[in-house]
Amino acid sequence: MDISKEELSRERIEQHDGKMCDLVAYQVKDYGYAEYIENREISNGEFRRSRSLIPFNYLDATMKKFRWDLYGENVSSQERIAQSFIEQFGEYRRKGKGLYIFSKTKGSGKTLLACCLANGVMEYVDICVKFISVPELLEMTKKSYKDFIEKEDIEKIWAAELLILDDLGAETKKEWIDTELFKLIDYRYSNKKVTIFTSNIPIDKLKLNERIVDRIFSMCIKLDLPEKSIRTIQAHDENMDFLKNIMKNAQDGAATPSQGNVTQ
Repeated sequence: MDISKEELSRERIEQHDGKMCDLVAYQVKDYGYAEYIENREISNGEFRRSRSLIPFNYLDATMKKFRWDLYGENVSSQERIAQSFIEQFGEYRRKGKGLYIFSKTKGSGKTLLACCLANGVMEYVDICVKFISVPELLEMTKKSYKDFIEKEDIEKIWAAELLILDDLGAETKKEWIDTELFKLIDYRYSNKKVTIFTSNIPIDKLKLNERIVDRIFSMCIKLDLPEKSIRTIQAHDENMDFLKNIMKNAQDGAATPSQGNVTQ
């Protein structure tokens, strides 16, 4: 037993999301009584996401949360393609088809959409998913020649049944980069591994070896997002909501000099 705390009680309970956990009460040394949640159940989808390398802020991204309406234009064809990727993933997988998500505009939702799609697939299909940006992958490739652990990580990325290669086209034009990208993409193309690319460059404008571009054309369905930064729109809306609440509190007399008044 941990000498810093004494367990007083343990109860198996159901949380609001339907998952089970242990509610444990402890008497903690130099603190007193405290309750902890332990042994919380996670779904298979949550477990797979935790091993996917998807950025932390996108781990809970879902298509239900993706705001197509923020584009302010008809995006029904893009929405249908995205939905088909989750609902008909078995067919995409059988044909080795992925997606090429393109928009020149930063913050247009390319990475977010890719993660929403991957999370949606993982919720229903038991597969290995990996996420990595192309610049990060190339940096790992350089290190792997000296680092066995990095090499093992790269092998797992190569073999992933669904791989998100984020920000293709951001890499510097160098011969060794073309060589490394061709080896990866040719392997995935030849073995019908599903790949989602995100890029701010159209496929036919990529400054890569023609063999790489040809394979990307063959292995991907194009999904072009509108040239609008939904990140900026969402940030503006959040800022306005924040300001509205602050102003309301001020009008209600909630603000005090210690909460923000500046003496000049």
